[in-house]
Amino acid sequence: ILSFSTPPGRLSMMAFVLNALTCALGLLYFIRRGKQCLDFTVTVHFFHLLGCWIYNSRFPWALPWWLVQVVCTALMAAIGEYLCMRIELREIPLSSVPKSNV
Repeated sequence: ILSFSTPPGRLSMMAFVLNALTCALGLLYFIRRGKQCLDFTVTVHFFHLLGCWIYNSRFPWALPWWLVQVVCTALMAAIGEYLCMRIELREIPLSSVPKSNV
């Protein structure tokens, strides 16, 4: 169904890309470490490959499928790492004033 020439194929590809963007937000909320984003992204896509292989009873050989998976892996890892690094690099507030209002 993944094809550049048909509207349903392009719609499926866009769904994969949007899924990669939402999974990048998932990396931000569940992983919170920039160094681990690539590991979790590759693991998720590896399990997706296994699921597709088992579901279809054959290894996916279609070039558009592989291109979509590579693009989605790169997007998810890059955006997830960017978002996590923004959180990690925030300034730590240093204050000498006690926080209690006694």
